[in-house]
Formats: sequence, C-alpha cells, structure tokens
Amino acid sequence: MLFELVRLLRDHQESYVDRLVSRIASALPAYARMEGVELRESVAGFTAELIQAVETGDAGKLTQRLIENSQSRVNQGLSLAEYMRALFLAPGVCREMLREIGPKNDPNAAKAFSALEEKLHEITALAADIYTETAARQLRAKNLELNRLNQALEAREKALQAEGVKVSRALASANEFNSRVIQSLSSGVLVVDHATRKLTLYSQRMEGIFDLPAEEVLGKEGPEAFARIKGIDHALIIKTVQATGRFPLTKLSLTSAQGRKRTVFVRAQRMYGPDGEIEGTVFVADDVTERELLIDSFSRYVSRDLVTRLLSRSGEPLGLEGERRTCTVLFADIRGFTGIAEHLPPEALHRLLNDYLHVMVESIVEQGGFIDKFVGDKVMALFTGPRSDADSAHAAIEAARAILVRIAAQNASRVGGGERPIEVGIGINTGPVVVGNVGDEARMDFTAIGDAVNVADRLQSLAKGAEILVGGMTASLVQGKVAFEDRGAQQVKGRAAPVPVHAVRPQVGG
Repeated sequence: MLFELVRLLRDHQESYVDRLVSRIASALPAYARMEGVELRESVAGFTAELIQAVETGDAGKLTQRLIENSQSRVNQGLSLAEYMRALFLAPGVCREMLREIGPKNDPNAAKAFSALEEKLHEITALAADIYTETAARQLRAKNLELNRLNQALEAREKALQAEGVKVSRALASANEFNSRVIQSLSSGVLVVDHATRKLTLYSQRMEGIFDLPAEEVLGKEGPEAFARIKGIDHALIIKTVQATGRFPLTKLSLTSAQGRKRTVFVRAQRMYGPDGEIEGTVFVADDVTERELLIDSFSRYVSRDLVTRLLSRSGEPLGLEGERRTCTVLFADIRGFTGIAEHLPPEALHRLLNDYLHVMVESIVEQGGFIDKFVGDKVMALFTGPRSDADSAHAAIEAARAILVRIAAQNASRVGGGERPIEVGIGINTGPVVVGNVGDEARMDFTAIGDAVNVADRLQSLAKGAEILVGGMTASLVQGKVAFEDRGAQQVKGRAAPVPVHAVRPQVGG
C-alpha cells in the first residue's frame, strides 16, 4: 500500500511541487526573495529524489541533493530554522494531497501513510544534520579566513605605521621645500582661508609688490589687510571667486602702501582638499610695472607688436625668422607733399607732420592696427592678429574713414589760420604676407613683405585726395558692410597683371 501512495504522489508530482513552492514562498520571506525558477527547480529536484529514495530504499542521490541544497542555502545566508521550516512543509503538503487523491476510509492506507510520514521525518532529520554540518564547515572556513585576514591586517597596520612615520617626515620636508619655493618665486603668492576668510600665507615677493610686511596682513581679512592699497576692488574679486571659483588674469593699476605706482597682473583660484572640500583661495600677483613702461616707451618708436615679441623672448635674441599670415595692409600719403614742403619753413613743416601723423596713429590704433613704419609723410599700417580676415579688412577701412574725417577737421582749422589744407590718399589691400624681421643681426626692421603689400602701396599712389581705394580681396571680405564704386581692373606700376580697384563710397552724412 505504501508504494501505491508513492505512485499517486509521482503521478501528481507537478501539482505537489506547485503547491509546495507556493507554501514555502508565502511562509518564508527568505525563500520569497529567491528567483521563482530557481526555487521551483530546487523543490522539483528534491521531490523527484525523495520519491525515488522511498521507492528503492536508496537515499544516495537524495543525500547528494540535500548536500547541494544546503550549500546553496548557507551561501545565501539562510538560517537553520528557515531551512528546516521549508523542509517541514513538505510532509504537510504531501499529507494534504494524498488525503485529497488517495483512498478514503481504508485502514491499510492509514498505516501506509503513517509509514510514509515516518520516512519523510527521517529524511527531514537527515537534511537537518547535513545542513548543520555544512554550516559548521563553512563557519570553520570563514574563521580560518578571518584569522588569516586579521594576521594580514596586523602586519599591514605595522607597515602603515612605519610608512606613516616616513610620510610625516617627507611631508614636513615637502612643506619646508614648498615654503622655500614659494618664497623664491618671482610671483607674489597669498592664501585666504575659506572658513575664516583670513590670510594664512603671504610670500616675501608679495611683501615687495604691495609694500606691506607679512606681520601687518597675516591673520586679517583681505579688505582690512590691504586697506592702504589703492586700486583693488575687493568686492568684485570676492564676488567673482564665490560665483566661479576663480578670478581671471586681470591687469590692475595700483598704488602701494608706500605710494608707489604699480602695474600688476592678478589671478586667483580655489584650493581644494583631498576630499574635494574648499580649503581656501590662492592669489598670484606679478609686478609688470617695468615691462609696461618699456612697452609704452618703445611703442612710440616701433610697433607695439614688435615690442611685445621682443619682451616675450626671455633674453633670447630676436632673429630673422618670419611668419606667413593673411594681413590687411594700409598705406596713406599726403598728395603733393613735396610742393607743400617747398613753401614751408622747417618748423611749420615739422608741426604739420606731427599733426598729420598724430591723426594716423590715433585712427589706426583705435581700430586695432599697428604702425609698421613712417617714410616721410607716407604711413604703412598692418591689420592682423587673432580676429578674422574679414574683421581685419573692415577695421582697416574704418581706420581710413577716421583718418579722412580727422584730416578734414584739421584742414578747417588750418584754413582758418591762413594755412594751406592737405589731402590724403589711402590704399588698402588684403592678401598673404610674411610678417617678420628683415635686415641684419646688427640692425633689423619688423615689417610685412609680399605682393599684397606692394599692391596696397600702388593703390595708394592711384588714390586722389580724400579717396580710399581697396583691392579685390578686401572688397570681397567686407561685402555687404561697405559700399564701393567699382573702378575696374587698372594697371599699376611694377605689376604685369591689372589690379581690380574699388573706391570706398562716402558714408551717408560723412
């Protein structure tokens, strides 16, 4: 009769597995968290081995199944109680199903069921022993691993302590070295603490720039520390650093604590700690007073671009190298200057030239150009640099217009004083040139060389008084911005091919 009950269980094995899986998942949250497929496969495999063990009396495969299950459940962190509760559900579900599908009121069936329950309880006890031994074995392994890790940690702690001593010594040495480096920098350095907003570092070079000793500023907030310095907008600097984390490189004209005029480049950057927290703000200042005086002084004699290049060489002599670039070239000349000079005393001629060249320089520089050279009354100017070719061409034309407006104003004054007016012709052309030095190592000139330069000079020769003539590339670059009168292609001196010529139309109201 026992085997008939087992056969019934085998015939309804799928239903038994479904019911047992449902009971386990609803009764035990630990099993409910498992993947449904995994739980069902585990229960189905256990049920199949259980039925075979009861039928054959050989529990070998069932034992192996229980060993594998116990290892999986221990690894998943299930306790023995949770595991046993799941096992104890199996006989109950079996009894429930067999009462539904088995014979009714049969004394032999009752005895057979009691025998089946006894076997199920034996298997449950076997499963408990296997799980306990598995958990104990894994616990022993974990204890051994923990002991090994503790020993490794102790060794590592000793090594770290020794390393910490070395690092502390190295850090102290590095701090001392960094302090010496900061004090030796040509730039002044100061640090403002983020929390207190007070100065915590103030280099020796900064003392010289501001004419303030460290003992007067350390431990104070910026506005208080530098109250005697004129030309620092403390509110703007603080607001900028708070908003962006930095203060961009800015040129300031200062008056130091001792009343000395200084030109200083100042910049600032947030300083962050190892965990990304703001520790403070580092300020760096460079005194460029002498450099600015050099640029201002020598720019009166040569182009500012050349002075900047010379000062950027850091002691290296400027050679005869050249740089190819697209450039807009402007030439301007007084019409009939020889005849004017013939009838003027040297003092009046000198005054006329100074007035005229002042107009040239002012009009060209305010449009971003620079004077390449003066040849008597002829002026050569270049428009180039980081801006676009179209912007350079437009700036040259605007400079030419400004020249004519200012010359007209000068002429009104000259005529009112009984002097002869002057007329200026201007030629402008754009094209590839080589910008650099020409001459000899002992005496050189910074200029632009190329066909575009020659064409600009020839256009100037063609221009009448108060007229601006431009070449084809210049006209195309400013198309839509400037109105022209097309003069067609004209032959110019020293050039085989004719040159397209465009006359700039006067501005409305100009």
